[in-house]
Amino acid sequence: MSDPALPKSELRLLLRVAAPIALAQIAQMAMGVTDSVLLGGLGADALAIGGLSTTLFFTVLAVLQAMLGAGGVLIAQARGRGDRECIAPIHAMLLVMALLLCLPCLAILHQAGALLRLMHQPESFVGPVSSFTHTLMWGVPPALIGTGVVEVVLPALDAQIILLRVMPVVAVVNGVLNAALIHGWFGLPAMGLRGSALATALTMWGSALVLLAMVHSRPHLRLLLWPLRPRAADMAVLLRLGLPMFAAAGAEIMLFEVTGLQAATLGPHALAAFQIVLSVTATTYMVTMALGQAANVRVAYWTGAERPERVRRAARVAVGTAITGMGVVGCLIYLFRARIVGFYLDPSVPGNADSARIATAALLLAAIFQVADGAQAVLVGVLRGRGDAMVPMMLAIAGYWGVGFPLANWLAFRCGFGVMGLWGGIATALVVVALLLAARVVYSLGKGLRAAGMPPEAEISGIPRRSA
Repeated sequence: MSDPALPKSELRLLLRVAAPIALAQIAQMAMGVTDSVLLGGLGADALAIGGLSTTLFFTVLAVLQAMLGAGGVLIAQARGRGDRECIAPIHAMLLVMALLLCLPCLAILHQAGALLRLMHQPESFVGPVSSFTHTLMWGVPPALIGTGVVEVVLPALDAQIILLRVMPVVAVVNGVLNAALIHGWFGLPAMGLRGSALATALTMWGSALVLLAMVHSRPHLRLLLWPLRPRAADMAVLLRLGLPMFAAAGAEIMLFEVTGLQAATLGPHALAAFQIVLSVTATTYMVTMALGQAANVRVAYWTGAERPERVRRAARVAVGTAITGMGVVGCLIYLFRARIVGFYLDPSVPGNADSARIATAALLLAAIFQVADGAQAVLVGVLRGRGDAMVPMMLAIAGYWGVGFPLANWLAFRCGFGVMGLWGGIATALVVVALLLAARVVYSLGKGLRAAGMPPEAEISGIPRRSA
């Protein structure tokens, strides 16, 4: 990786990492949208069952995948300090971690029926959702061991372009295979609802195998990552970074999930409005998450190289880019909020009027908190790149559950603001978390760097350095 002398060079390198990640994430999201559209052709019940099943599946998967991000930090730091010998052992233990994560993931999804009963879902949904989820479970191993590991390793090795070449094709294949197994195209059996789950699981296997094949086809990547040389000490470091990342992801994702369940108690119109805003913000978050991962890689690289001035520059450029970019996104949401709602609902239909009105108003809040959402994602990426995961986790839990959740309840139910109150609580939580993380970054990049080139919590990973 080059040693840029100007901030604009750092910006170019940041975007070179972020752009392919963002586009790959959007392609993955398109898979879910395609599945929903195809299931909608089978009727409202099929759409509801498929939507609930995939939401449960990908929520559990996303929380556990967050742990794998620790491997990307360690590999980027190893590259920064020129320690190529450390990369293969980290990769080996990352694969072991992914294999171990399959166990709790499969256990949770196997109990989908029990979880739905705890959430007081109708019994008529429990059986079909359980069956759909049990089929999707076959996609867990490739999603974690294959795609999950590759998606954190490639950006750390500056090879993220592979994701851009593979994931859009995967999204198209997923759509075709879903349609074929749902409706019986190309001589395949018409399996209906179960066909969609099977197609998604098969697509996960296919995407993992293609990504692994492309990685192995690059000699420089193959030399860095293989042969596997497991080193037990690396697992302790991965867990030290990964467990707080897992907890922070769980705190954030569960805030949205629980708030969505609360929106359901406000009635179908309120729930529909909440889901529209959630869909819009989930889409914009793909950009935010990509910038956060890119900041993680850039800061980790310069931390490993022990270049404090480059660490500061990478952090400033990443935060500035996030604030500017998400500010533009927020303005677009504000200006076109009515049209955005129109993509989901026809407001001229009498039954849609209330949902459209609520969603249009709630998108105002979504427009406002885009900057905070972008800032907090990049700030946490900066801190993780420094090896600091525990404090960001505590700040996230405090902001989301100590401030956001109680405030959302108070505004929605005590003050009578309904969906606006729920989103008001979420928006406040994002602002609070962003401010807390900003203070932590200032401390880390100031006091820690001045004292010793890097703060103790970022001691390049705990992995022994290569002797000079």
